[in-house]
Amino acid sequence: MLNDCKYGYATFDNIMRLSLLRAPKHPDPVADIGRHQFRYGLIPHAGDFRDAGIIDAAQAFNAPLLVRSTSAAPGEQSFFSVSLPNVIIDTVKKAEDDDSIVVRLYEAFGSHCQVRLRSALPVRKATQGNLLEESQKPVSWGRNGATLKLRPFEIVTLKLRR
Repeated sequence: MLNDCKYGYATFDNIMRLSLLRAPKHPDPVADIGRHQFRYGLIPHAGDFRDAGIIDAAQAFNAPLLVRSTSAAPGEQSFFSVSLPNVIIDTVKKAEDDDSIVVRLYEAFGSHCQVRLRSALPVRKATQGNLLEESQKPVSWGRNGATLKLRPFEIVTLKLRR
């Protein structure tokens, strides 16, 4: 089951449930009041979510590809890539407090792994930080990118300086 905005869902045996609205009175007395718009979809599949490509389908459902014309030469350009299919690059953005690039990725299959993150951009310095983008420890970045060790479902935030 895919959805674009709901956090209340459950699966038990052969029943799947998606809560569309909540009506709490505390702490927000007007929560979920008014008109709502949401999308959901079902992807029947054999095997588990890994084999069925559910994570890719969910990303495409929630963040559809936007196409824009550019003056760039035709072809494919990838600014970041990872060496394993179970590691998802979730966010690439400008840092909130400086000109660094923030790359947020996570392990999606529930396993320990060692992954290589590469970039077509010239990276001079890399640090690993928290979700608030506060740098906490240096990351060794070489010509072939950086190797990161991830725990099951771990989210990693990197700040990269060019």
